[in-house]
Amino acid sequence: MPRISGIPITSMEGYTTAQVANAIGVSKNTLLKWLYAGVLREPKRARVAGVRWRIWSESDVERARKLKGTMKRGPKPRKKK
Repeated sequence: MPRISGIPITSMEGYTTAQVANAIGVSKNTLLKWLYAGVLREPKRARVAGVRWRIWSESDVERARKLKGTMKRGPKPRKKK
């Protein structure tokens, strides 16, 4: 069975959003925020039982991994006076 960073995938077509987030070390919500903000290109989607699922390819995963390396963490805490 194909794996991504030790995570087995259920489909030969690609990876789920949760699998990609786990593999690159961010939360699923963070990955979705990057998609909604437009800083990461939306992967192709497949319709299964009326629901559209994101199907991440190897190149999509690598793009997300590279983006993670360039993203800064949230705002720095304010210094107390």
